Amino acid sequence: MEEIIAKYREYVDQFEEDDFRINHKWYHSLRVMERMQMLSKYLKQNSNDYFLASIIGLFHDYGRFYQLNKYNTYEDKLFDHGDYGAYQLIKKQQIKKFVDLDLEEQVIYDAIINHNKYSIQPNLDKRNLLFTKMIRDADKLDILESVVIEFIKFNDDDSEITDAVKKCFDNHQLLSSNLKVTNNDNIISFLCFVFDLEFSFSYNYLYEHKIFANIYEKLKNKDKFKHYFEEIDKYLQTKIGE
Repeated sequence: MEEIIAKYREYVDQFEEDDFRINHKWYHSLRVMERMQMLSKYLKQNSNDYFLASIIGLFHDYGRFYQLNKYNTYEDKLFDHGDYGAYQLIKKQQIKKFVDLDLEEQVIYDAIINHNKYSIQPNLDKRNLLFTKMIRDADKLDILESVVIEFIKFNDDDSEITDAVKKCFDNHQLLSSNLKVTNNDNIISFLCFVFDLEFSFSYNYLYEHKIFANIYEKLKNKDKFKHYFEEIDKYLQTKIGE
C-alpha cells in the first residue's frame, strides 16, 4: 500500500498546496483507509478483501480534491464528489495510475458512488453491498471522531435547532441535507450518523473511544444539546456488544 499511497499523494499535490482543506481531506482519506482495515479485520476477511477495503477507503474521496479546487465547495448539491470520483477512477480508468493489480472495479465503483448518498441505491449484489456498507461506516466514524470537532470550533453558536431536525433525530433517522437551516442543525446532522451505521464494530468503536463524549465536551452550548447526547448514549447501549 505504501507505493499506492505515495502515488496518490503525488496526484493530490497537483492541487493548491496552501488550501488547508486539501490536506484535511488527504489525512481524512488515510484515516478512513485505516478504519476500513480495522473493519475488514473485524469481519475476518481474507487478504484480498482486506486490500480491496484499503483501496476503497483510500480513494473514497477521490472526487473531493477536484471539487474543492474547481468549485471551492464541499457542497454535493452543486457537484457530487462521489459520482465524480467513481466515474473518474473506474469508468475513465484513472485507478490504473495508482494500482497495477487487477481489481474488482464494480465493487469499488458502487462503494464510492454510494458512500456519500443519503441511502444506498437498490439492487446491489451481496458483495458490492457489503463493501458499500463498510465505507459508509468507516467514513462516518472518522467524521465523528476527527471532523466534527473542527466544525464545532468554527460554527458552534446560539442558533436554534429547527423542528424538522428535532423530529428526524427523535425518530432515529439520518438527516437529509435539505432539512439543515442553522449551524446547530448541522451539528445534529452529524450526530444522526449514528442511526445509519451497519456494523457492531462501529458502535463499539464509538463507545470505546468516547467519541460522542469528546464532541459534547467541545460544545459551547451544552444545555441545548444535552437531550441529544443522552439519547445517543441510550441508543449506543442497545447496540454495543451485538
